[in-house]
Amino acid sequence: MKKFILPVLLLGCVCLIATAQKLPNTQTASLRAPANVKIDGKTTEWDNKFQAYNHATEVYYTIANDDNKLYLVVQATDRQIINKIIGGGVALTIQKSGKKTDKDGITIIYPLFDAKNRPYVRGGGDGGGMVKVFATGGGGGAMSADAVQSVSVVRGGDSPAANAKMEGDSIMNVYNARLDEKSKNIGVIGIPGLDTLISVYNADGIKTGERFNNKMVYTYELSVDLKKLGLSVNDAARFAYHIKLNGAPMGVVNIKIDGGPGGGSDPAMQEKVQQLMSQLGANNNSAPTDFWGEYTLAR
Repeated sequence: MKKFILPVLLLGCVCLIATAQKLPNTQTASLRAPANVKIDGKTTEWDNKFQAYNHATEVYYTIANDDNKLYLVVQATDRQIINKIIGGGVALTIQKSGKKTDKDGITIIYPLFDAKNRPYVRGGGDGGGMVKVFATGGGGGAMSADAVQSVSVVRGGDSPAANAKMEGDSIMNVYNARLDEKSKNIGVIGIPGLDTLISVYNADGIKTGERFNNKMVYTYELSVDLKKLGLSVNDAARFAYHIKLNGAPMGVVNIKIDGGPGGGSDPAMQEKVQQLMSQLGANNNSAPTDFWGEYTLAR
């Protein structure tokens, strides 16, 4: 099956790269949301298409609206970017004034996970019919043995293609169950009358959804009542938006280099330490990435 899956994945990567190259870096065009939009982490009603691919954050995204709500859809295909989103959430800031430095901006952050229970995407099946879902330790530290959940991967199709789909579906279901189980809160800043932490089941006009598909592509969806943002389709004023991937918090790493009896430092060891720190910064996805754009509500 590995011989079959690899060419398919490579073909998928080539198609995604080609699509990203055709899209603008930031969306500026106004867009009416589909009439049948549903906040469920699926892009079916969006025809699986996006308005922009931002190179700073490495995500596809679309901003849209109807008469009552503003929508944001974000999709990540790279495993490290997915872990960055899951680790620290996506922060959407709306600056009604259009000024980046406005202190009255409204920010919504999702998803939010407890540090000890964040899912972590690390590969797929182990070749023996099992898939493992990892949860990070507190502050991004080591994982305990009970933080790893093993679940049987379903196979038994009539063809390699059928087996690949069944395996993909099994892995997808495990991760989505983990998201549903652990992702229960939304961060809110700047909306009068709302706490800074509200439930995903709130009645405050903020809805969120996230989902993996069977290719382990991650999609995030958000809808916010325009009234909560102080916006209206009757006002064509252009506003600024800021999208930030906060990054997973990384635990403090202390490295002491002992120069030995003669003192001093070993250049080779210093180089290895630098490589290690570089890897820690990349693999833990701790560095935030962000970008600004402008949008006018579509009538």
